Amino acid sequence: MHTMSAAASRSRNILTALLLLVPLIAGTIYASAMGLDVSRAWSSADEVTGAPAASVATNNQELIEARRAAGEAGAQAGFLTSGTEELTSGTQELIDGAAPLEEGVSAAADGAAQLHDGLIQLQAGTGQMGTGATEIADGVQNAVEQLGGLVVVQQQLLGALNEADKQLASSKIPEAEDLRKQITEVRGHLENFGISVEMTDQLDQLRSGTRDLANQLAVPGYGFHDGIYSATNGAAELSAGLQELEAGVGTAVEGFTALDEGANRLDSMATLNEEKTSAVQRALPVPQVPAGTIEGTADEERTSALAPMYAFLISALVMLAGAALGWATLKNKWLMAFAVIGVTAIGGIILFTVALGISIGALFGALGILLLATVVAGILSRILLDVLGTTGAIVVSVLGWVAQAAVIGHVWSVTAVSDIALVWRVVAGMMPLHYPTFAVTSIGNGGSAAAIWMSVAVLLAMGAIGAVALRKPKAVAVEVEEAVDADADQAASES
Repeated sequence: MHTMSAAASRSRNILTALLLLVPLIAGTIYASAMGLDVSRAWSSADEVTGAPAASVATNNQELIEARRAAGEAGAQAGFLTSGTEELTSGTQELIDGAAPLEEGVSAAADGAAQLHDGLIQLQAGTGQMGTGATEIADGVQNAVEQLGGLVVVQQQLLGALNEADKQLASSKIPEAEDLRKQITEVRGHLENFGISVEMTDQLDQLRSGTRDLANQLAVPGYGFHDGIYSATNGAAELSAGLQELEAGVGTAVEGFTALDEGANRLDSMATLNEEKTSAVQRALPVPQVPAGTIEGTADEERTSALAPMYAFLISALVMLAGAALGWATLKNKWLMAFAVIGVTAIGGIILFTVALGISIGALFGALGILLLATVVAGILSRILLDVLGTTGAIVVSVLGWVAQAAVIGHVWSVTAVSDIALVWRVVAGMMPLHYPTFAVTSIGNGGSAAAIWMSVAVLLAMGAIGAVALRKPKAVAVEVEEAVDADADQAASES
């Protein structure tokens, strides 16, 4: 039975530890889901500012002017970032538009170069054709001239034959008739030689045409020859011009690229400047003005303020004192209650001293949070003693409170002036010290009510679970003792 009791005790210890983690996990999830960042303890979600500083010396005109200047700088940085974004967009569009232009100019330059080469070849071919055409024209001219001479000879022969035929016609010699027949036969052959006036006209046209063709192809001053020459020169100038244009477009594209790179660097600098300006705005606290000391305060001034590190130190003080009371062996419940109230009162006095312009209602609310934190810390100490024993409880308590002080102090000190990584917020949410710090800071600065009630719910849940866990072992011990007594009585009666 003793073995079964020990096993049940270990199971209860494990269950208690797991149950105590549930409120912390729930609080962390709720804070993440609702956007309850640590900065909500002193600023709204719309405009996150720096936490109230630890010294009231920050309540002066210089801080107001600094916040106003930071706001103006932030607005100008936003305008600059918008402008540089438009600039980078424009330069990128310029590069995108210049790329097809560069390709088109390159293609045109290549085409012009090919045209120039083709015209050079055409000009060379025209020269060769001109030489050949000149030779043809000369040959045709010689042939036509020779044919012209034959025509003259033909006419002369026909004239001579006609004259001879006339003379023979009047002659009385016996052979005259035969000679006239021969003359007639020869004259017929001459007349049928095939050279007519129409043929000579056509030959003259052929001679003129071949000569004109030769002149067009070979002689300067003629239209075709000069046109080919002019076209070749024009193609050369066009090719040279397009090559210069191609080089110029290439240089322009390089300039566009350099401009885009410069615009991107400028945009990066503008973005960095905006981030730095936002960080400055984030780090500057809202001016703190005690309630009733100034009749008309600026809209951005608050009438109550509590530095987060003060809330952290006060919460750590009362929880450490509560943990120490949990180690005490006081059996007088009234004396224990008096000690707990005394610890809470000390925390309240310190809070009232360091908080600026805190109202009575807010002070009592903070005292309630501190009282709850003190009780929870004492309950956690008692649970550690029951679960781990004295040695284990001492080691775990010291390490746990050192870790909480380090993590919570780091998270709240960093968040007071800048943002912090999500992992740090999650780790802080898993530590009990985070919740009274969150609630007291929110109360002292008029922060998020949701953060206050979340912290209260987590602390109440941990206290309730711990209180129930502390009662169960006693009940079980009584049951075990009664069972042992019953067994003893039964054994005695049987004997």
